[in-house]
Parts: sequence; C-alpha cells; structure tokens
Amino acid sequence: MNILEAKQIRIVDYLRLLGHEPRKAQGGQYWYLSPLREEKTPSFKVNDHRNEWYDFAMAQGGDIIDLGKLLFGTSSIEEVLRKIEGRACACPRTPSFTPSHERVKEEMRNVEVTVLGHPALLSYLTSRHIDLSVGRLYCREIHYELRGRHYYAIAFANQSGGFEVRNPYFKGCLGGKDITVVRCGHAGTQGRCCVLEGFMDFLSYLTLQGKGDKTVCLDEPCDFVVLNSVHNLKKCLARLDCYQHVHCYLDNDLAGRKTEETIAGLYGERETDESTRYAGYKDLNDYLLGRSQ
Repeated sequence: MNILEAKQIRIVDYLRLLGHEPRKAQGGQYWYLSPLREEKTPSFKVNDHRNEWYDFAMAQGGDIIDLGKLLFGTSSIEEVLRKIEGRACACPRTPSFTPSHERVKEEMRNVEVTVLGHPALLSYLTSRHIDLSVGRLYCREIHYELRGRHYYAIAFANQSGGFEVRNPYFKGCLGGKDITVVRCGHAGTQGRCCVLEGFMDFLSYLTLQGKGDKTVCLDEPCDFVVLNSVHNLKKCLARLDCYQHVHCYLDNDLAGRKTEETIAGLYGERETDESTRYAGYKDLNDYLLGRSQ
C-alpha cells in the first residue's frame, strides 16, 4: 500500500474496523469519543466530505496518515502504511474525497469580513512561510457561523465580489467563483502578466520577490491573474489578450500542465511556461517551503 491508496480509505470506515462508532453524525460530520485518549464527551470530528479528522481537545488533525502516526505511536510513514494495510482489507476504496463547497456556502450565516489579524490565521500563514505584511495587504479575515458553530478563515477577494476562503482545515469559496486580477503598482496595465493557480501561490511569489529570489521571480514589473481554480481558465483568457508576455506559474501536475498547454496554444510565443523554475516542486508554495515532490 502506498500513500495515495491509504488516503482513499474512508476514515469513518477505518475507525469502525478499529471498534470506534460515531456518537453523532450530521451533514457529513461524524463525532466520536477520541480514539487517541480517554474522554466522556465527543470532541473528535471526521469530515467525511474531505476525509479528514480533527481532535478539538488536542488541537490536532489531518488525514488518515496523520491519524495513523498517533494511533500507532510512530513517525515512520512506512510503518503506518503497513499497519493500515493490515487492517484495511475490508475497507471500501473511493476515488477521492472532495468537500461539498456549495452546500457549505449556502449554510454559512452571519458572515463578517474584517482586517486580517487573528493570531491563528497569521500563524497559519507563517507555517506556509508567507510574509505577514504580504498576507495582510492582500487578504482579509472572514468570520461566519456554520451549523451552529463559529468559524474564521483567511479570505482572498475575487472579481465577482466573492472570496476564496482558507484555513488549515477548510478550503472553499463564499460568493461567486471567479478569478482575481491584481494590477502592478506602476500606472496602467503592464506588458507582462503572471498567471497563478491559487492565492497561496500568489502570496508565495510576492514573498519570494521580497526575499530577492531570482530563480523564480521576474525582474520586470508584472500584473497578476490568480485563477482560484483551473476551472476558471475561460474567464482568465479574456483578460490576457492585452499582454505582450504571459508567464504561467502553474502547478507541476496534470491539471497545471493541461492548463498551461491551453494558454500556450492560444498565445504561442507570447506565453512562457515558468513552472520549470520550480521543477521538482508541486507549486510555488512548496518551493518556498523547500518541500520537494
């Protein structure tokens, strides 16, 4: 069993094999007495849409690999995979787990957008090595109620007045899904535009630029288009016609390559695939973190 195969196992099914049944289940959220310690009130939650867990008392969470490390008392991924495989033969496999963002968005209540400043959100940006001055400049802080509980996250505005919403345990969108266009500080539209997949890539680029990184960053002033999803490619294309040079900083995966190929097919020599600058890394944030594939 490899990591990908392990992550296709439902945590809910795996916990059942270990003898743990949920005390409450609603809307794809399963609550348990923690399998990691003794307790009388359920504080261990599994998000079945994302196939992720979170222990509120321990303030820890993650995927099935992270859970296995704590269950089996080891930091060895190889050992965790062996132990999961030993018990998981009866678990059904699923192709992938994707969050039901539309349903979550519809259920959000009492939404408030404010200046980014919550210590936990700033700590999250720091964990991603994002310069906090960059994060505060381009991001906001959003608070909302969901199914009777209060949540908060980092918010990044898009062209439709919506927000990309992110915290360590949730990634979604509030309002209309759209691209984000960021003009360079210089007057007027620039001759160059950088196309990035997500706002964490955008923040990573600016952080690297601030560090004087010449391996990834361009010397020339550039505008930026953040896709916020490769599914927004059509909305992006209409914005690129006015640029003499289009620099694609997309993910080094299949979706990123196909998106870059589409842009290259339309703009020919005006387009440059910049993903080679961080070859060996999935995206710009992984490059910033030094976390190679």
